[in-house]
Amino acid sequence: MLKPIIEHQKEIKEIFKKMEFLRDNFSPLDAFYEELYDLCNKMRDELEFHFNLQFYGITNEKAKKFVNENRLVKDMLFRMLDYIQQKAHEKSMDAFLKFDDFEEILRAYLKKEKGLFIQQLRSVLSEEEIKEIEENIKKLV
Repeated sequence: MLKPIIEHQKEIKEIFKKMEFLRDNFSPLDAFYEELYDLCNKMRDELEFHFNLQFYGITNEKAKKFVNENRLVKDMLFRMLDYIQQKAHEKSMDAFLKFDDFEEILRAYLKKEKGLFIQQLRSVLSEEEIKEIEENIKKLV
């Protein structure tokens, strides 16, 4: 269930690994702020696509409340990316400090998406409704 959404997590994780590499391997004097800034743009694009798979793919009214709960997570992640980009533009190490918070929320969300989110949908939808959602999502990918 929701295979395209779960598969898309790989794209997000790849960008995240690059961001993490920058944080873990460069000192403040030689930090790659431009690369971090660009990776934030890529992460934003992938997260936008990822959340849109849910927002536009899961149209069933019974399941909408679970999708709408994820809008808050999206907003938090985007605000953190904005902050990281601003600090990267200023060439401030604060960009990498906020990264820890971003990582915590992103990892928790992706884990929730694989487990609890799917369970929530199964609790209110029939198998036929789930198949309909899967078809909607496949059309978006």
